[in-house]
Amino acid sequence: MGDSTFSGGWIFAFLIIAVLFGGGGLGFGGSNAAMAGFATMADVNSAINNQSVQQSLNSALLSSANNNYETAQLISNQNMQMMNQANTNLVNAIQGFNQISSSVQGGFANLSSQIADLGYRMESCCCSIKTQMLEQRLADANAALVTANNANAIAAQSQYLLSQLGTYTPV
Repeated sequence: MGDSTFSGGWIFAFLIIAVLFGGGGLGFGGSNAAMAGFATMADVNSAINNQSVQQSLNSALLSSANNNYETAQLISNQNMQMMNQANTNLVNAIQGFNQISSSVQGGFANLSSQIADLGYRMESCCCSIKTQMLEQRLADANAALVTANNANAIAAQSQYLLSQLGTYTPV
């Protein structure tokens, strides 16, 4: 890994230069008056300590940023899952309503054709026995319609209850 300004490699290079060119007191405040402006051992230790603090702070900031990112990703994933579940529930509900609508339409079409047939037969029938039989047949068709309507209502209620159970999300 390459050395950067905050990695600490530059301090050792500074110490080597100070020893080589320091003169009498090894460059650390010896008796040479020309060396008075150079760093003392306390200055070097202070710089090392300051750099360690800077590295610790940078590490803490990076860790905090990573934690914030991971938390945001978890929230985003949870939102996506909830949206997908809501979309699935909505599609299922629409499909259920379409099936019920199709069943009801088919039942009314069948009933309409039976009523038209009954009307024709009633007009063409002059015999009271045939008329009575057709009336019984109409009653059976109405009973079947009531049964079919009850079955459709029960199916709609069941679909509604199932869709409501499907939208419950435990915390």
